[in-house]
Amino acid sequence: MKITLLTMLVVCAFAPIVVSQEGATKVIPAGSRVFVAPMEDGFQDYIRAALQAKKVPVVIVDDKGLADFEISGHSETQKASTAKKVIMWDWHSNEQASVQVTNLKTSEIVFAYSVNKVSSAHGKKSTAEACAKHLKEKLESKK
Repeated sequence: MKITLLTMLVVCAFAPIVVSQEGATKVIPAGSRVFVAPMEDGFQDYIRAALQAKKVPVVIVDDKGLADFEISGHSETQKASTAKKVIMWDWHSNEQASVQVTNLKTSEIVFAYSVNKVSSAHGKKSTAEACAKHLKEKLESKK
């Protein structure tokens, strides 16, 4: 079965998600070591850059074995069609992305977020920064 972005968006439609067990909210402590899993189209590079640009208080590691959490996800780009360019004078692409953060010790999903940017001027950078911004908000809300 091929998983499309639409399927992922339907699954993550209620994002951001905070998974809780026994009434305790799962948290990502500031300073946690995070591994960014490889994603299609090199989206992991955009996520890494966005985490640094938005000053998300996590430590990015290259070895999954050293990490406390893993960020995985999917992104998709729809280039502007010729009709959109000619009729609307709009060369910007439509971007969609969804990410989830998994606690590697418990295998629990502690954060998930999905974003859809119509006519994105900065492409994947915009969606990655939206994901990083919301992850940072989650981290700061637990302080």
